[in-house]
Amino acid sequence: MKKIVEKFPIVFSILLFAIAMPLLWGVTYPLLYKLPFYWASTIKYISTLFVVVAVCFIVYHKIPFTLQYKGLFKGLFTFGLVGLICAVMAFIFSYDKPDIKPTISTLIGFILYNLAIAISEEFLFRGVMLTQMLDSWKNRKNFIWVAIVISSIIFGLRHFLNLVTTPNTLVATIGQVLFTFMAGFYLCVVYLRTHNIWICIIIHFLEDLFTGFWAIVSSSAAIAQNVDGAIVSIVMLVAVHSIYVISGVIMLKSKKWKYESLFEYEEECLDHNNSDEQ
Repeated sequence: MKKIVEKFPIVFSILLFAIAMPLLWGVTYPLLYKLPFYWASTIKYISTLFVVVAVCFIVYHKIPFTLQYKGLFKGLFTFGLVGLICAVMAFIFSYDKPDIKPTISTLIGFILYNLAIAISEEFLFRGVMLTQMLDSWKNRKNFIWVAIVISSIIFGLRHFLNLVTTPNTLVATIGQVLFTFMAGFYLCVVYLRTHNIWICIIIHFLEDLFTGFWAIVSSSAAIAQNVDGAIVSIVMLVAVHSIYVISGVIMLKSKKWKYESLFEYEEECLDHNNSDEQ
């Protein structure tokens, strides 16, 4: 099976996405729709994470990317600094006047929901999809750019699924597709430069947490989640996220950096850890 995946990485990525998200969510929806939104969505994304991990062990017999924490803070505040800044900027541009006092249950559900999104999507789109595309095409010219762009496009288009639960948000969803493509591009580069998926998870988590925060404390923001909101806010968010692409391109063009197979890097980390233990 692994040889088939290596030969058709795009087909594998699309099938994995379809199984782990729309198909799985369609099956679990009747079981979860009576639960509060954030708790139902948290379970939904945790289910996605389990499916991704299960497929990894079926295809690779392991997780195909490293889960080491080495260089976490250094990578977060060097290669990941732009992501932290953009998350704060998105928080500012998404502002709505607070007039709601959320319950403790809502706050906990909201945090867990965004954490589940960040972990499941980073495992899927950066950890598995990007890694497999890079290693399948590593002997082709410009393979890094192609793999990053394709995996980011799939990541961006995935957000059209939001129209299922919020069908009156076409304009806002198109904007979201655009800026999540940009964010995905940047996260791919950060993952390649740091070999640390936790950095991507932290940036992703903060981005979603900050952009969605106002919906739990502001009635106008909550309404805007279900209908197309201010076009100005959408345009501003797309403009802010263009910084992701610019910084990603700059990092990719660095002459001091050379691609290293993530599969090989993981094996080196495991060998190093085993030798330390001995």
